[in-house]
Amino acid sequence: MIASLRRLGVAVAFLAAPLSALVSADADTNTPRDIWHGAIAQQYAELSNASERLEASATRFCQAPDESLRQRLESDWLGAYQAWQAVRFVQFGPIEQNSRGWQLQFWPDRKNLVGSKVEGWLQAGTTPTVEDIASDSVAIQGFPAIEYLLYDDAMSDRPLGEPAMCGLLQAISTHLADTSNALERDWQAFGVHYRDTPRYTETTLANAIQALETLEQKRLGEPMGLQGSPANRYLAEAWRSGNSIRLVESTLEGLRTGFLPGLSALLREADALPLAETFRDQLDKTLAKTGDLPPRLTTPLDDEAFRGLQSLYLNIGQLNYLLGTEIAAELGLVRGFNSSDGD
Repeated sequence: MIASLRRLGVAVAFLAAPLSALVSADADTNTPRDIWHGAIAQQYAELSNASERLEASATRFCQAPDESLRQRLESDWLGAYQAWQAVRFVQFGPIEQNSRGWQLQFWPDRKNLVGSKVEGWLQAGTTPTVEDIASDSVAIQGFPAIEYLLYDDAMSDRPLGEPAMCGLLQAISTHLADTSNALERDWQAFGVHYRDTPRYTETTLANAIQALETLEQKRLGEPMGLQGSPANRYLAEAWRSGNSIRLVESTLEGLRTGFLPGLSALLREADALPLAETFRDQLDKTLAKTGDLPPRLTTPLDDEAFRGLQSLYLNIGQLNYLLGTEIAAELGLVRGFNSSDGD
């Protein structure tokens, strides 16, 4: 389907500055898929490490609950969640096994299934094991379930250190660490097949395009009321903790570190390196915009903050156009139906 891609699987040369810093030092022997595999492997390693830190923080807090340990727990929860966002654009390979992506993040959650599942376990009168969580619904298995325990208003009168709360917190955090560790191992094992299979060039490109489409339309557009329905902050990710924009920022950073190096090498092969530079510049501009915004997604009632979000939305739309239209056309990518963003 990518008829105009040139010499897939052959060597690529060093990229001209400033993009050369984005490609490994032995880029003259690496194909774009080699570069992608290595960058994504590092992202999965970071997710695994961050999830282990979260698990350790949950254990420390539950052994001796206090405010400083809770703050550390909240910080490690956000750090692990952001590490997932960085590699979330990869929706093929090991992440497809047993709905692992949904296990890490059940979203969208229009029916508040996360809240129902958490409340159900808290009222069950028994402490769930890791095996209980692993065999239950994806709504109880991931970062949003821990967010509910940490931040939902319904939890304000329940001490996080009480046995039922801590038992659930520890079981979910251990399941997250187990899932992330398995992803890291399986991605490494997947490496030979990925690097030796030309169609994964198209798949990786299509996944990055899909990630930007979802970011523009679902993660920002719908909560902001820019997709034909009224604004609704409850459609945003991480609305309970007020970290919606921090997760957007992490996705963009992940595309820069995990996707852009291989894309740059691919466009160099196609004698279209200026497109990579244009995409890189727009990505940097968009990342700078996220850094200027508060972490919480606001509604049109907050006029000044909302104008900043509108600017971010337009910048992401431009990124989407560059990759999904101009770069896709240059590489001959035929875009198909996207059915993986649903609820």
